[in-house]
Amino acid sequence: MKILLLLLFCIISSSIYSQDINTKNNSRDFSDDSRTNTEDSRKFFNGYDGGMMLHLGYVSTNVKPLDYKAEGITKGIGGAIRFHIGNHYRIGTEGYVSTVNPMNNGSFMKTFWAGLLNDFYWTLGRFMPYCGITIGGGTLTDCFIFDGNNHDWNKEQDVVINKTPFFAVDPIVGCDYCISDAVHLTFKIDLLFGFGNDDLFIPTGPRAYFGFIFFH
Repeated sequence: MKILLLLLFCIISSSIYSQDINTKNNSRDFSDDSRTNTEDSRKFFNGYDGGMMLHLGYVSTNVKPLDYKAEGITKGIGGAIRFHIGNHYRIGTEGYVSTVNPMNNGSFMKTFWAGLLNDFYWTLGRFMPYCGITIGGGTLTDCFIFDGNNHDWNKEQDVVINKTPFFAVDPIVGCDYCISDAVHLTFKIDLLFGFGNDDLFIPTGPRAYFGFIFFH
């Protein structure tokens, strides 16, 4: 996850720098032939975008081996990088970490997932609605403290820790608000589904994401 966040930071920084250079270059005069060549070269590949998002949601799951229902508010951070193909299709990758603390005593369910992102978008004035799906994988790390808490140095006697990989399918729907051609505010909602062995009890529920996306 640290490598992904570092990569996103580098992409965003280079996008801002490149946008500044392009803005300066656009102030110069170009011939009609150069404009035509530029338009032709951008018919298939139309640049890329990337950014970071915070999210908040409500999830729940029945942990059957423990006869316990874990539920609560989940929150986290992550980001995406997408390459624009044609006028309406994007392909890229995204990854997020989402954590819920069900007992308020140090217990947690931490979900990490990443994968191949595909979406379609449309431009309606300053708004850019989009919908898509991410297919990939992740891990669910559970820590349940049924007796005691993490606020002291006492040995806990009733603690369960489990880590399970899963196959991830994550449909999304969202909308950008275009502050400028280079900077968008984005809002989206997703519903993560995890598939794995019988011991997988992934917390499911809607998450709302908000962040900045930088276009190049």
